[in-house]
Amino acid sequence: VNKVVPHAELETVALQWGAEINKKSPTGQRMAKFAMNLVDDGLMGQQVFAGEATRLAYMTDEAIEGRDAFLEKREPDWSSFPWYF
Repeated sequence: VNKVVPHAELETVALQWGAEINKKSPTGQRMAKFAMNLVDDGLMGQQVFAGEATRLAYMTDEAIEGRDAFLEKREPDWSSFPWYF
């Protein structure tokens, strides 16, 4: 549990969290979803995830944009990366 809110505020807070998540890179969102499912994937699935996460973190144009945006203290531009899941 990250936050407890009254029922009347639930939709507003959920939409705020969704908007914050949507600011993240498409691959970052996919990997977060994949990580949530690791508990059911067993050791082999966890090893595949670790290898893929390392590759994505260092060897993709999306990773380079994230790093450069951080170093340049600007918001990243994810518009050239696909949002498919």
